[in-house]
Amino acid sequence: MAAKRKYKCLKAKRKYKYTKRIKKTVFRKKPLCKRRLSMWCLLNRRKQNLQAAIDQQALQAAIQEVKSEMKAELDKWCEMQRSLSQPGIQGISGPQGIQGIPGAQGERGIDGSEGPPGIQGLPGLQGIQGEIGPQGIQGEIGPRGIQGEIGPQGPPGPVVIPEVTISPTTNRYFYQPETDLDLTMSVTIPASFFTNDLGAPVADFSALDPNSFNNLYINGILQPGNSYDVNPTSLLFPAQSTIIYAGTPIVLEAVQLTANVTV
Repeated sequence: MAAKRKYKCLKAKRKYKYTKRIKKTVFRKKPLCKRRLSMWCLLNRRKQNLQAAIDQQALQAAIQEVKSEMKAELDKWCEMQRSLSQPGIQGISGPQGIQGIPGAQGERGIDGSEGPPGIQGLPGLQGIQGEIGPQGIQGEIGPRGIQGEIGPQGPPGPVVIPEVTISPTTNRYFYQPETDLDLTMSVTIPASFFTNDLGAPVADFSALDPNSFNNLYINGILQPGNSYDVNPTSLLFPAQSTIIYAGTPIVLEAVQLTANVTV
């Protein structure tokens, strides 16, 4: 019995060792392949980085060498230029640069000589008529002549009472100023600024004569006679403390009286 038990234990132990050895040999190969692959990749990257660093250093060294050679050539060229003291051949002109900020305006130069007179322009519009000047000094009265003799009185004639008819004729003139009229100073309005009842412009106030009278209306209000003066060519406002605003209607009414005598 004891011998059988010992055999069984040994057999089982061998079986356990066998299986354990198999597991080790089977499962150990896979991690070893991955490790070799990662080591190979790491070595390859290090080799590439080292080669890149070597190439970079070589490039920098080549650039420095080229710079040194260019500087040496430039020094030689400058030395040659100084020794010859002659201007070299002009190089190709470079592209035009961006325009700079304009400087401050300079002082005005001396005026040139006066040019020939130009062609005379067209005559301008007639200006507003000026104020009426003061009345002149009246002349001296001449000597009175010698009165003749009184003749004899004639016989009385027939008494005739004539029939007199007065016929009035009304003329109106209209004007609206485009700007305010400041009457703190005298203002003269030419007759040509007015229109008649038909809306046609007039040249003068032809209805004014010794047998007529006139009225002035401003904004429909009759004005006193001392606030204006009128003549056939213009309407005059003397200085007064008022303003006629733009667009205010100014109406001058002139009434002519015609006497018809019937015997």
